[in-house]
Amino acid sequence: MDAAGAAKLVARMFGEGHGLACRLNGGVVELPESGLRIAVDTPDLQPNGVVVRVPIGVNHPTWGEVFAWDQAVGIGGNDRDPVVAAAYDWLHNVFPVFAAYAMPGHELAANVHTETRFDGRRAARIHYGPIAIRDFGGLSEATRRAAVDRPPSAVVAERLFTGYALPDRPLWWYTFAARMPNGPVEEVTLVNGDAGDSLKGISDHLPWEGHGSVKSWALIAPDNDAVIEQVPIG
Repeated sequence: MDAAGAAKLVARMFGEGHGLACRLNGGVVELPESGLRIAVDTPDLQPNGVVVRVPIGVNHPTWGEVFAWDQAVGIGGNDRDPVVAAAYDWLHNVFPVFAAYAMPGHELAANVHTETRFDGRRAARIHYGPIAIRDFGGLSEATRRAAVDRPPSAVVAERLFTGYALPDRPLWWYTFAARMPNGPVEEVTLVNGDAGDSLKGISDHLPWEGHGSVKSWALIAPDNDAVIEQVPIG
């Protein structure tokens, strides 16, 4: 499947699956009611013919021409196309934070946790997306509960916005943390770039009983509509 075919698949999921008006322009799906644009690049099928990586990016006019990119992973089997699996998982695990930002109240944003943060000058809203957990063998329920209660994406927010002013534009990030037989893996991608060593250890609080991975997205944006009460002094 090429990029245009994968984009057509994503557009069908938006339209037929969730009742959203959309326009298809080659490898880009436009959702005119929200201003969101979704770019889909050529799926990269792995040599085993079962696993595929599909680059999918989301754009909104408030952050210019930059797209928030993700490598959606799909695993085929039992007559399920891996590209379909990748697009479906992306739609329900990655896209929700952008839905919460641009189309709050839609069903695709239902599993997003949103909180308001105030730094003394202005307010911002942080959207935390659903947690995607994969069990590679023996992943315990305690690890799953801990990841849901305090996902690594929330730890990133704690570090970024403790002692720093809130940003004046939307920022997004995703975290990937895993425990494999050959050791731990951690990735923090902030506005499409590697966040570096300053955000290492964002999953150290998880008990990690067994092997598996935890991935989640988050987005923070200024909240110009927030009502901030000024408490009189004295």
